[in-house]
Amino acid sequence: MRRKSQLRKVFAWSLLLLAVTCIGILISEVAFARAGGGQGYSGGGGSGRGSRGGGGDLEIVWLLIRLIIYYPHIGIPLTIVVIVLAKKGYIKGEDTYVDYTIVKASRVKSDSFSKVALTQLKQRDPAFDENFFIGRAKKAFRLIQDAWTARKLDKAQAFLSDGIFEQFNIQLAEMREKRIIDHLEALEIVSATPVKFQSDKNFDVIHLRIDATAINYRKDEKTGKLINGSRSVEPFAEVWSFMRKPGVKTLKKGGLMEGQCPNCGNPIQIGRLSKCEVCNALLRSGEYDWVLTSITQACEWSVRPDRAVPGLDAIVAADPGFNMQHIKERVSVMFWRKAEAERIGKIEPLRKIARNEFCDSQQQWLKPDQSGARRFYTGCAVGAIDLLGVELLEPDDNAFAEVIWSGIPSFLMPGKGIETAGQPINFRHVFVLGRKHGAKTKLESSLASSHCPSCGAPEQTGNENECSYCGSVMNDGKSEWVLDAVVDRSDPKVKEILDRLSAASKVISDEAHAKAVAKHGAKGGVAATQPLDDFGISGIELLRWTVAMMLADGHIDNKEMKMIRDLADKRDIPEARIQQIIDEFKAVIDPVVHVMQTSKIAADNDLLRHIARVALADGKLTTEETDMLKTVGNKIGLTSIDINMMLKRERNAIFQESKDILRNIKR
Repeated sequence: MRRKSQLRKVFAWSLLLLAVTCIGILISEVAFARAGGGQGYSGGGGSGRGSRGGGGDLEIVWLLIRLIIYYPHIGIPLTIVVIVLAKKGYIKGEDTYVDYTIVKASRVKSDSFSKVALTQLKQRDPAFDENFFIGRAKKAFRLIQDAWTARKLDKAQAFLSDGIFEQFNIQLAEMREKRIIDHLEALEIVSATPVKFQSDKNFDVIHLRIDATAINYRKDEKTGKLINGSRSVEPFAEVWSFMRKPGVKTLKKGGLMEGQCPNCGNPIQIGRLSKCEVCNALLRSGEYDWVLTSITQACEWSVRPDRAVPGLDAIVAADPGFNMQHIKERVSVMFWRKAEAERIGKIEPLRKIARNEFCDSQQQWLKPDQSGARRFYTGCAVGAIDLLGVELLEPDDNAFAEVIWSGIPSFLMPGKGIETAGQPINFRHVFVLGRKHGAKTKLESSLASSHCPSCGAPEQTGNENECSYCGSVMNDGKSEWVLDAVVDRSDPKVKEILDRLSAASKVISDEAHAKAVAKHGAKGGVAATQPLDDFGISGIELLRWTVAMMLADGHIDNKEMKMIRDLADKRDIPEARIQQIIDEFKAVIDPVVHVMQTSKIAADNDLLRHIARVALADGKLTTEETDMLKTVGNKIGLTSIDINMMLKRERNAIFQESKDILRNIKR
């Protein structure tokens, strides 16, 4: 607070000093204009007070009073000017203090995130040892990098959930098929820092940011020719998300990341067995140790906020073990199995996870066309998997999950290799899942979504839809969610179902809100604006929206380019990605329409607030930043007054958060 007071005084007194100088000049001019008047005024006032040591508040007040009394036509207007200047100086000092606080907090924000995450985790597990966990994660990090270069997951598979294992396995198979080696050397881990902790009744999640440097490039297996990447050491950052069940205590010994059963310590055999062969513990259930569920580039990473899902309350009431993570894991396996089936031109990868009807309908898409060419997508990447809604029906319940993904159009020509069509294309598809009404989720198998739901054995690819170990039919939906259909997000039938579910959910939400208002009063506890999660939108998505808005007038000037690079620098976005995004939006007719159709972020108030927060990182907004924010605001139906009010609220919110960060860091 002392700093704040000093800044206010500096600005206020600077302006007052200017005003006093003006007063002195005016007094002198008036005095000399009257014969003899100047000598009396000077002798009777100035020298006497000056001898007391320099003036101050009383000096200014006394001068103004004399002017008002003897020269009201000058004194009164001048007093008003002095008051206005003093007020402006005070406000300017306040603004400078706000800017100073925001900038100062931004320098220690990452430390604050880490401290908050660890504090929350230790509330659940007081014995959690940060250094021991980070040491384990660093070993796992090196294992994954080595496995990626070797194109084999054998030594790293023990701590991977089924969803990420499926993704990596298929991506590595694609590299082997294309004869591509992802070469990595001179790996150095710079730091590993927890950035966020999440928990619910089913799982705890710790997100760990790992900064490292390495020489990393892709090369042709046969010729050694560089495909992409760099032969120089470059920095990179990833966010690793680990998950376990609530109540699990920190291991004081090796576990999954060390290739051992976290319960009995027995070495885990190569393979995807879900149980320890010695003690029968479920290895990747999260009951004994952390399981790695995702690896994301720092610029791509975000934690999408929880939102009301139509039908969620109803299915949780009927199936207490139902959880979002299981659905996301299951859909992830489905997506990668579907991509693999299309790539190899065979339906086998889908047989045990999709209904027979879906598999039969997909067969036609896997066949070559009349010229003998097959089309599919390579270089696939999933941006997000979101549960849109759940519908409880007889005989089967349905779940609708949106997959936002991208892929490079590729062709396998007769007698030739795979040819690609350049830039990735973005898609939004809805995966429609079905399960017998009344079936229950096995919580312990939530992260083992590609194993047999009856015996837990790993799936074996083949034409049959039965488990090769116990003979149970795996794709009939009697005990586990299976894939019924994949449709475009705009499909009329799906849209009608989701609209119906949303309407029903809104009624429930409105009733809950009305009860909250009745309990707390209109102003007593129902927040008008929810706080934003700093990690709610990835850096890439923010950059895509920013570039699109900058290109709304057809070009990006130097000042706008500086703003783009500043954003990229703050969110770990490399130069190559900046140019890729700019080229993407320059290639379309309407950049704004394109980003609204392809972004995984809805164009709403929260998006505008996120962009505003990036722009307000130093507490101030440039003209270019303000214009860009108004462009976004206008697209979502806000007026200039609405936007200005939002910016004022957001700046004040950032200021309050910054004060909290600085206060917590000192503790």
